[in-house]
Amino acid sequence: MSVQITDEIRFELEKRLAGEVKTDMVSRVLFSTDASNYQILPLAVVYPKVQEDLEAVMAVAGKHHLPLLPRGSGSSLAGQTVGAAVVVDFSRYLDKVEQVDAEEKTAWVQPGVVLSNLNRALNAYDLQFGPDPASADRATMGGIFGNNATGSHSIMYGMASDHLLDVDVILADGGTHRFGSLPIDAARQMAGRPGALGRLYQTALAIRDNQQEMIRAHWPKTWRNCSGYALNYLVPWTNSQPPGWQLGAYLPVSPGELDMAKLMVGSEGTLAMFTRFKIGLVDKVTHKVLVVLPFDDIIAASEATPGILETGPSAVELVPRAILEKARTVPAYAAKIAFLEGSPEAVLLVEYAGNSMAEVRAKAVALSGMGLLLEDEQLQKQLWEVRKVGLGLIMLVKGDVKPIPFIEDLTVPVESLGAFVREFKQVLADYGTRGDFYAHASAGCLHIRPIVNLKSEAGVSAMREIAGEMVKVTLKYGGALSGEHGDGLSRGEWLDEIYGQEIVTLFQQLKQAADPENLLNPGKVAQAGPMVNDLRYGADYAAKPWEPVQGFDAMGGLAGAIEMCNGAGVCRQSSGAMCPTFQATRDEMHSTRGRSNLLREYIAGKYLDTQSAEQAAYDALQLCLACKGCKAECPSSVDVAKLKYEFMHHYYQHHKRPVSDYLFGYIGRFARLGRPFGWIANRLFAAEWFKRAIENGLGISAKRTMPQFHGRARIVQTPQAQTGEDVILLSDPYSEYFSTELLAAAGKVLTGAGCKVHLLSNVGAGRTMLSKGFIPAAKKHGEKLLAEIKKIDPEGQMTLVGIEPSEIAMITDDLLGLVSDPYLEALAKRCYSVEEFLLRTNAAGEPRYQTLDIHAEGLEILLHGHCYQKAQKPKDDSLPFGVGATVAVLEHLGCVVEVVQSGCCGMAGAFGYEVDHYETSQQVAEMYLLPAIRNKQEHQVVAASGASCRAQIEDGTQEIPLHPVSILANLLDF
Repeated sequence: MSVQITDEIRFELEKRLAGEVKTDMVSRVLFSTDASNYQILPLAVVYPKVQEDLEAVMAVAGKHHLPLLPRGSGSSLAGQTVGAAVVVDFSRYLDKVEQVDAEEKTAWVQPGVVLSNLNRALNAYDLQFGPDPASADRATMGGIFGNNATGSHSIMYGMASDHLLDVDVILADGGTHRFGSLPIDAARQMAGRPGALGRLYQTALAIRDNQQEMIRAHWPKTWRNCSGYALNYLVPWTNSQPPGWQLGAYLPVSPGELDMAKLMVGSEGTLAMFTRFKIGLVDKVTHKVLVVLPFDDIIAASEATPGILETGPSAVELVPRAILEKARTVPAYAAKIAFLEGSPEAVLLVEYAGNSMAEVRAKAVALSGMGLLLEDEQLQKQLWEVRKVGLGLIMLVKGDVKPIPFIEDLTVPVESLGAFVREFKQVLADYGTRGDFYAHASAGCLHIRPIVNLKSEAGVSAMREIAGEMVKVTLKYGGALSGEHGDGLSRGEWLDEIYGQEIVTLFQQLKQAADPENLLNPGKVAQAGPMVNDLRYGADYAAKPWEPVQGFDAMGGLAGAIEMCNGAGVCRQSSGAMCPTFQATRDEMHSTRGRSNLLREYIAGKYLDTQSAEQAAYDALQLCLACKGCKAECPSSVDVAKLKYEFMHHYYQHHKRPVSDYLFGYIGRFARLGRPFGWIANRLFAAEWFKRAIENGLGISAKRTMPQFHGRARIVQTPQAQTGEDVILLSDPYSEYFSTELLAAAGKVLTGAGCKVHLLSNVGAGRTMLSKGFIPAAKKHGEKLLAEIKKIDPEGQMTLVGIEPSEIAMITDDLLGLVSDPYLEALAKRCYSVEEFLLRTNAAGEPRYQTLDIHAEGLEILLHGHCYQKAQKPKDDSLPFGVGATVAVLEHLGCVVEVVQSGCCGMAGAFGYEVDHYETSQQVAEMYLLPAIRNKQEHQVVAASGASCRAQIEDGTQEIPLHPVSILANLLDF
């Protein structure tokens, strides 16, 4: 009989917890998926706030026989973090680094701390946590130990289990204990304790005493193994060891002791609930050199790996052509690999690391041969960042036939890797498909994703049959079922094949000893059923999207655009441009993944009725800033901004719009009508009573400073410019009506560069309309603008230059999905910001900034970049673009530029002005931007390209920021 959360149980949880309890269907839907193929509705979601909450949850669960499922970022690829249980989310509150002992090289951490945040905290001590999974920017330490994660440098640092010293746990019967390494006699005393604790020690000691030979006979030959329970750590014994291991004996367990902490690692929350970890740390390596070796095929790269390992590298990673090609289509990653030339079938990234640069470089030079030698730390970092998002990039495929994770983690001894890949490719060919191979060649662990359609019966059958065939091949080479991603729901059914029934029986005995009532993450490890159960997409999945207005053909239609999200959770990062509202709220609903999941629920209707699903999607998208950070940084190119525009247009076909939507969406039209009465409006906008009135009447926050009307901009054309290069200047509602000095400044800079400026009568490209979901109006405005440009420039020779990044993005991106016109497609390629335009060459072949009579030696500028500049794709000419172009021009002219390391400013057009969004807007701004402005050097000039960004900075700091173009105009002597 299935268990349900009654009101009585919910009240009991709420009474006993300092944290939060969510039993509503929307919260449950949000936690019904992770990064795997599976979807199971949980019973409830709990956010424990203090350690005592965990004991309370366990007590209530035991009393009412509720299954519990611990979860961090939900980046599991095998389905470990979905199930019909109460989800305990550690990531929101229990995320602290409690103590660091630099001398001992240890730290105490909570389960919810994200690995990259931990390593940032350890930078001050020149220490780090050794294992480095690709998901480090969102993977929590609880998940890392629950899964026994590792990463690209596993040949140096082994598995997560090799770095766990002690772990505090709550057992299924509510008892608390600290597991660590104990002398055997002490462990035998623990076996006499009552309850789950005594049973666990009894079972572990029995396995150690009586089953060593069986374990040695049936254990995989690979040291990289996180499948089943880590019985070999009980022995302790290993078939092999990481070739670069330099941290003493391997395994790091004393033969005279029983280390129960390491048994807990990789147990996927099925043996105990982790509450704190004592971890071992390693010294940061001071020098690294990377060699990029091209190969004609994957097999050749795999076969070369054993020989490369003999040269003593710190990592050997395989990157296929598919990852590099797809990276070039995603703005944030395209820029990172712009320096790479050619398109080989595969490359090996071979890193050498150490504390002697001469020694490290000598090894790299000896190997480099025909490869590329990278000593520049920034270029190395960029290439690693692309490699780490390989999973998402591989999934950047439109349509229903996709590379699917289900056997992506099979691992064999590295000397057999080439033969293994050859057989794997043959199995895929036999099933009429192929797959992408990438990742940890150094450890014999390639992430391999066969391309199948899980929305068909044939695809589901093929998935299981291919898995069965490849498990046999893995067993042939003495390999492991999982070298990194664990068992979860994907691989548990194959444990018998790899280990044999006797070893699986030992797994089951451990589970029974620890959790006889099966309350701890049931259905995982040795309890898993067939891998085709509970699929997110199965043959019965049916999406019914509404008819969109924008074009989604490049994404496989509207449903395809929504389903681009694979759940990897890259959007749950704590820095960068993507999902600023998630960073501020730490709420899954306000991540790219959460919004995508709720939109998918709306079009597929698995758990929510249509009305509830629509409202849930609306609530999630209301806090989307449409910053396009997801489009720039999501490796699968999920474009929530575009989906938001489309959804809002659809939603308001049958719901009443707020009046403020019309005001902000059509602000250009209202401002044109209001400018003749600007002197009255300006007085009213400054009056507190009026601001309170419009807050109550229109929902515009009284805490905001309202823009002031200005007169028309006057652009003075110099005599030289009258006969110079023709350019068209794209204005925007803000610079046209409220900041006309900026429009004049842009004209001054362009004429100073010898250009004849044509100012358009149509204001902007329709950004404000689109941002509020007035898609047909935005399309109509875009068509009118295009008609005017065609009239000025019928031959399509002139450059279109803009001031406001969001309006430029309308031309280069959004309008292309609304207006089908070859002229527009060509125009988008010659549309630039003023700074980008100045960086490019004129007819004489010289950069245009060189024609400006500006010498700004020593002027120091603190620059905040606009989100849309960060989301911009590289131009074809390989010159800097977006924020990079602004920096380049200013620096060429003698300025010293510091870029604020922030994501969105939080204002995002109308968003920050709306009373319902004001607090969130401020939360976003206070994460990075406003503190950076307040802490700037006194002599620094603050600059920002976006009108919204400048308004946010001025409101939040009383600092008056300038557009970079205004700075240039002020420096021009005419």
